[in-house]
Amino acid sequence: MADKLDLYSDVITRLAGETVACSPGSWDRGLLSIQSDGFRLTYQLQNEGHADRASISETLRDLIDELYVRMDHAGEVWTGARLTWWREGENTNFDIRFDYPEQNAATEPGTRRPWWKLGRW
Repeated sequence: MADKLDLYSDVITRLAGETVACSPGSWDRGLLSIQSDGFRLTYQLQNEGHADRASISETLRDLIDELYVRMDHAGEVWTGARLTWWREGENTNFDIRFDYPEQNAATEPGTRRPWWKLGRW
């Protein structure tokens, strides 16, 4: 899987950086959760240990869309993604994980939805 993700390292790195930038300074870790129902992307940026709320920028929204579209075009269709970030001393680290749908009629070749149907409706 790591080799496949190398194709998206540029957008994942930008996504991680913007996720941290959208998080309150009081956070030392955070979780960006992204869900796809095949028509729409929804997302949350949270830290269960803090009452401070994150503010999701337009840049973060665009990077979420870019990641999904690029992976979709390459046949890497996912239903969920979780980008976790945390600080260790002066360093900020992140990890990204994807949930993939089980093979079914909706993911068979020729039945994929058009990529341009993404957006914030």
